[in-house]
Amino acid sequence: MSELNFREASAEDLPAVAKLWGKLDAFHRQLGLAFPETEEAEQAWINSIERTLGRFSFVWLAEQDETPQAFLMGRYKRLPETLGGVFVGEISDLYVDESLRGKQVGARLVELAVKKFKELDVHSVEVQILAGNEGALEFWHKHGFEDELTQVRMVLE
Repeated sequence: MSELNFREASAEDLPAVAKLWGKLDAFHRQLGLAFPETEEAEQAWINSIERTLGRFSFVWLAEQDETPQAFLMGRYKRLPETLGGVFVGEISDLYVDESLRGKQVGARLVELAVKKFKELDVHSVEVQILAGNEGALEFWHKHGFEDELTQVRMVLE
């Protein structure tokens, strides 16, 4: 097995990363993600990132033999003045291929993202975790993230 290479993704990488995102989306749906499935979801994911990649968002890759095996998507935004007007980072997606789990690949991607957020001078970093994803909650706690809020949803259909 060849070594993993970690690097920041470019727009040309997004189609391959979108296939990994599709696996992440399927897992979230198994946990009960409350939003409807859409056709061409992977392309919609690419479209949503292309507009901001390198400006307000970034994607870190872990690749093996030039094939993405894991990724982390981060973005940042300015909060309203009522909350200090500071920039806040968000890690919206983290996926590691099953064959690489438990090998610190996710930890390395988080480390790279946190370093990038520090360079961008953000105040803090947030992560949303789908209810029932106890493994993810444990992972984020292990990496220094603390519980802050609970979100509830009512689907109106």
